[in-house]
Amino acid sequence: MKGRPFIVLAIVLAAETACLSGPSVPVRVDMPGLTPFPPDSFTEIIVANFQTDTPPPDLDPGREFQAYLKAELSRVFKGTVSSQAVPADAVTGPADPAFWKEAGAGRDRAVFLTGSARLTGEVRKALQGKSVPVDGPFKLAGRDLLEQRHWTLAVDLFVISAATGEILYRKSFREERDYMDLEKPAEFGFSELSDRVRARLLPFLLGTSTSEPRALLKR
Repeated sequence: MKGRPFIVLAIVLAAETACLSGPSVPVRVDMPGLTPFPPDSFTEIIVANFQTDTPPPDLDPGREFQAYLKAELSRVFKGTVSSQAVPADAVTGPADPAFWKEAGAGRDRAVFLTGSARLTGEVRKALQGKSVPVDGPFKLAGRDLLEQRHWTLAVDLFVISAATGEILYRKSFREERDYMDLEKPAEFGFSELSDRVRARLLPFLLGTSTSEPRALLKR
């Protein structure tokens, strides 16, 4: 299995360290990614439009996510990564298989990525301080309220076969982030949350290995 030598090496090195440093040692191991697609089942990824309902004034998350996804996939996918503009109403649903077959004519080993991307922001109030009063969880005297800018990125992604036009897979992502700076623009929230979506998407789409924490116990 791809990545197994690295797992074994990490465990052996950690085992030697454990003998010297205590009952358990935190380690990171490379775990193979799990994907629903057979190996080499597609050689091209076509990133199509992503629908956006109500974009913030200064940022269109659908357009930005399409460009971001194309750039990130181009760095790691061994095949071709391209983008293609399709009518907005084709993304909703999405359109029937005949549309995608025509859009991908002559590219039978390609898949389309499309769906929706929504970025929403709101100001939330939070309690300042970490300690809980000893006279009960609802006695909040002396704890001031502070405001935070809360951003949420929700992506509903479809993987569509260019050969058949059928939906091969659908997956939803939702990431959230709070900022103390209320004036921080939408681009900051979008950038950080898109990175989190990418970290979850690539192992699922491409079978990319992930580095995960583990605890090595000493007997």
